[in-house]
Amino acid sequence: MLLINRCSLVGLLLVATACGPESKDKDDTDWILGVFSNRDVGDSSLGLDGVGRYNFREDGTLSIGGVSECEKNIETVTDEYEWSRESDDLVVVSVPEDSIFEEWRVTPGSDCNSVRVDQIQDGEARVSYGLTRGAVCMKELPPCPEGTSCEDCETVWCDEPPPPCEGESS
Repeated sequence: MLLINRCSLVGLLLVATACGPESKDKDDTDWILGVFSNRDVGDSSLGLDGVGRYNFREDGTLSIGGVSECEKNIETVTDEYEWSRESDDLVVVSVPEDSIFEEWRVTPGSDCNSVRVDQIQDGEARVSYGLTRGAVCMKELPPCPEGTSCEDCETVWCDEPPPPCEGESS
């Protein structure tokens, strides 16, 4: 009788662990949640005119917009899409039927603070780019010396950088 009870208890624990609370699904997609920017901090490219922002929300929506006009950082939202988790390391963004792309596939990047976006056309990735976790803004640089050409704007964190990845120091 004691052996049966122990076996039953072990079996019950295995089932509870396997079925577990549904919060596991949320944990599997934590890498995608939040704001990502299409520019890294410290970019001072000549003619920098804006920074794109991608906000992946817990409700399965993605808003795309950005900031423009250096130092003013005028915020806009231009598009809204839906995303769904296809596996632990793949999120698929649904795009309108009239788009040239069938879907966007988003995967984790080289570290926890980046993702890779592949825009799929005819079953293949036609456009690929990376996004950096966190809200990036723009800041005016000092004026160039007279008679020279130089950058007039650079990218900075809007508030603060995202927390370091697990195992990295701050």
